[in-house]
Amino acid sequence: MSHLKGVIQQLKARPLTSPKLRDVPAVAAAAERVSGIDGQAFRREAKDYNELARTFLNRLSVGSDVTMRELRDAAWCLWMTTPALSDHSEILKGTLARIENCGRKPPGRALASSFLSAFAPGRNGMAEASAALGRLASGLGRPWSDLHDEHDLFDWRTGPRNISRRALTDGVSPTVLLQKGGLGALDSRSGYARACATEALSQLAADTGLHADTRLAIVKNLALDRNGGLIFEEHAPLVANALVLPFGAVLPAKQVRDQYLSLLLELFKDPRLPGARWSRMPEAADIVRRWLTEQSLRQFLDIVDEVALERMWVYRRAFWEAVYRAELISEAWVIFDASGARAARRAFGKEVSFATFDGSVQSGHAVLLLRIGRGVVAEWSHNGKCHIWNDAEDRTAPRLYGRSYVPDAVRSYGNDSLQHSIFAVTHWPHDGANSWQSKVANKIHQMTGIRIPSSSYKVRG
Repeated sequence: MSHLKGVIQQLKARPLTSPKLRDVPAVAAAAERVSGIDGQAFRREAKDYNELARTFLNRLSVGSDVTMRELRDAAWCLWMTTPALSDHSEILKGTLARIENCGRKPPGRALASSFLSAFAPGRNGMAEASAALGRLASGLGRPWSDLHDEHDLFDWRTGPRNISRRALTDGVSPTVLLQKGGLGALDSRSGYARACATEALSQLAADTGLHADTRLAIVKNLALDRNGGLIFEEHAPLVANALVLPFGAVLPAKQVRDQYLSLLLELFKDPRLPGARWSRMPEAADIVRRWLTEQSLRQFLDIVDEVALERMWVYRRAFWEAVYRAELISEAWVIFDASGARAARRAFGKEVSFATFDGSVQSGHAVLLLRIGRGVVAEWSHNGKCHIWNDAEDRTAPRLYGRSYVPDAVRSYGNDSLQHSIFAVTHWPHDGANSWQSKVANKIHQMTGIRIPSSSYKVRG
């Protein structure tokens, strides 16, 4: 029995040996990505860190010593392994104490790299590691010491906030800021990059003074990967809010809206259509719907403008723009034929939303569907009529946001009487008390109680 006890004591005192190499787990890849420090590559061998973590847990629980090399490995087993050493308070405390007291830079730098890679404010051991790294920072050398002095890099509460503020001031992403500061291999998917991006996006949503082009560029750098998708899916509401909320009720320039909508629709789809992903950002969705209403109106006016006769079209454009300025159009949707669809995508981007005809129409024909008050308007291009249904719930009234429409479904067959529940009028004459504009304006007044002054749509020249 005494012999057996002696063998056990020898095993406990023996330095840990690395386990048999297996497939490289994610933590090893993470270690490689953040290992380049100040021009010196912190090279790591491919190891099974999960197995290392199990070994460390067994050894450290009985107070066994570890070598300097094993201490570096232990730093990478604090959070990103199964088991995670940080889930065991005494093991965490002992590992951090060993790293602090070892008197060598490599274990401390490994701890710093592991901390940034696994960073999450609520994760076990983050606050303790933050405090230890704060005490170690001056001895870790550049760039760690400089970054901590300037930004409180290792303070888990203030570091990400400070870095995101500086990044926004410099017009770059926090990841780029840290990479320029010496962490050249910092991964944009690291936990610390995630926290900094969260802070920066939140700050952007409250900053109304940033130039629109700069805002768009920063959000792309913060939140999108090389393929144009979100780096972190949970940042979706933050991205939408950062882009849209600063504008509030103010309508930005057409070019700005189109650029922003192109990105937003690519990421989250059209909030007016099924399958869109806007439920987590309702305030931003409301603003985007307003932008899309204006864009749909502009799609119709701009695309039809390319082929319409000016003597006819200039009056229609002036009239519907006046109705829009009077804030009477709550929703808008366009139906194009094949040629109009191609032109719309060229002009407004591949993500632009509209419907197409399910049936034969004159080449270039389009229909603008509008929700005005309780009613629905179907404004046909070319020599088509303006059709109005008093009640959008009428079984014959077209519903907005369909993907395709049979041409007859967006035509009414009522008369010109203003009292009839369905109204249709030709676009002639253009002037005088009996003009088509006056008739439609009277119908809109009947539907909404708001009268559009003729001076607002009068064509001069």
